Amino acid sequence: MTGATSILNHINKVVEAARQRGGFDAMCFNKMTVLEAEKGRVRGEVAVAKEYLNTIGSTHGGWLSTLVDVGGSLAVASHGFATNGVSTDISVSFLAGSKEGDKVVFDAQVLKLGNTLAYTRVDIFANSRMIATGSHTKYIARETAAKKEAAAAAATAEKTE
Repeated sequence: MTGATSILNHINKVVEAARQRGGFDAMCFNKMTVLEAEKGRVRGEVAVAKEYLNTIGSTHGGWLSTLVDVGGSLAVASHGFATNGVSTDISVSFLAGSKEGDKVVFDAQVLKLGNTLAYTRVDIFANSRMIATGSHTKYIARETAAKKEAAAAAATAEKTE
């Protein structure tokens, strides 16, 4: 998988697969738009809906934490993974609020991709100011092994042609 268009297409397929599976992932992805994707980085946008607010009318910290989780997962997927592992650690700092109707943009980057763990950073903005920043670690050993097996199978198929 090479090129920004190819990576963006892959990320959109990952998002659509999550929507089709239903459950919590579908809820997270239903209102999100992927703006751009390149290897190791994904940017997306979500309009703040009423159900994302806390009791004082600002974005709920749990929802922003979910954006760190989802954004970090998509950044990992941008390395060509069909699935993106499981979370082992997540940390979020809340810097400012946002309100219903605001467009929230996340910028997710893979800081390090190893054989078993992926480390990501996700910055979240509303109205051009950072409202939260987080780090997200994912266990990806199964995904790394599956990607290596697929590459080996493709190489074998090329040799037999």
